[in-house]
Amino acid sequence: MRSVFAFSFHILLTFVLGITFTGCTRNDTDPASKLESTHVLTHENLPLSVLIKCSFTQSASARIKYWPATENEAGAMVSAISDSKKNHTFSVFELKEKTDYHYKVIHVSENGTETEVRQVQRFTSGTLPTWLTAYYTQDQNVLQENLPGYYLFAPASKPNGLFLVDKTGKIAWCWSPPSNTMVKTARFTPKGSLLILIDENSNPMADGNVLLETTLAGDTLSYFRMGEKGFDKSIHHDIQMDENGNIVAITNEMQNGFPGDGILVLNSQGQKIWEWSTFSELTQIDPATYAQPWGNSLVIDKDHNYIVSFRALSQIWKINATTGKVMWKLGKNGTVKMPEGSQFMFQHFAHRNASDDIMLFDNGAAARPHTRILSFTLNESTLQATTKINLTLPNDAYSVIMGSTGLLPDGNVLSASAMTGKLLKTDLTGTPVWTLKTASPIYRAEYIANPFGQW
Repeated sequence: MRSVFAFSFHILLTFVLGITFTGCTRNDTDPASKLESTHVLTHENLPLSVLIKCSFTQSASARIKYWPATENEAGAMVSAISDSKKNHTFSVFELKEKTDYHYKVIHVSENGTETEVRQVQRFTSGTLPTWLTAYYTQDQNVLQENLPGYYLFAPASKPNGLFLVDKTGKIAWCWSPPSNTMVKTARFTPKGSLLILIDENSNPMADGNVLLETTLAGDTLSYFRMGEKGFDKSIHHDIQMDENGNIVAITNEMQNGFPGDGILVLNSQGQKIWEWSTFSELTQIDPATYAQPWGNSLVIDKDHNYIVSFRALSQIWKINATTGKVMWKLGKNGTVKMPEGSQFMFQHFAHRNASDDIMLFDNGAAARPHTRILSFTLNESTLQATTKINLTLPNDAYSVIMGSTGLLPDGNVLSASAMTGKLLKTDLTGTPVWTLKTASPIYRAEYIANPFGQW
């Protein structure tokens, strides 16, 4: 595993803020005096987060509290308790930009008694990057939302990065890639880290050549570049991590001069352990009509097989993750029987939602210039689909390319109208509840219930 410092060697992502040490005179009668030193690490690419490290002369449990210097300590945020050890690291999130903070280290005794260190320490949060302030204006995006979660944005413009917005519309976290690179897509993993596809080559499409897994605190967990180990094909549009820590990605394929799509599976060491190609299914190719199927989303289904959206085919396939057999095709000329009026066009972000239905962003096209959100209850034995959700987004949310959607915990729908730069919450009739606006296209956006829980 590379440390954050090792990652800085690879892509110039460095910890740069000063390290502040605080020594405390020890007194064996005062538990809090066992604190030996504290220091703060800030990350230039994570301006709304810091790491606070503290060391004790002997193993001890601890927590921290922190608050804006201009506010009262009574309103301080308090971390979870870090179990007994000498050295502790606390990840601090959701800071206000360019703000002075106070913090204290709290010693927690074996019987649960908490003793505050007397000396108050200080740090200052960073400044939001210019790409983000140009892309998203907080003062123009004010929410009153009851759901407690966050919204992860992956912009489609360059320069870009990733950011989370809270239920009030404020930016709670952001991350910038190295200069002259671009985030193409990102997904949260089962362990709460972020898996990010980065493009170093200014590729005009959705292709990337670097896979980075990082914590929200900036620790690099894995880093693979195309051409190394089993990463032998260009990845595009989507990536996932399975429950075993394997990376599953959509790839570009080529056969007899024809472009296709594939699936590549890398283990945690970057070694190839499985691959698949659309050419194993599309064996009869008519050069006059053939086009790349154009895989644009991939999810791991509840039975561990893969659900992949192919835009050019207006189809969603389920692919056996062991044999590579296509289990069903939902959509135009597919193997699943669909209700009248439910055919979708050039869709994105197909997935199984919390209601166990197949849900997708139905982009539309010139022949039907409006975007719908569809979901289907699918009987995989009889290969019959029943429409569950069929809502049309407002006319000003029509997005001919890109986009995403998802079912929210309150039963409403979240949709990223990519080309219009809008993230909408609607009810099941398509009536907007609220809208967040960006200055340029959104590749996709998702609701994340508790992104900071792991760190």
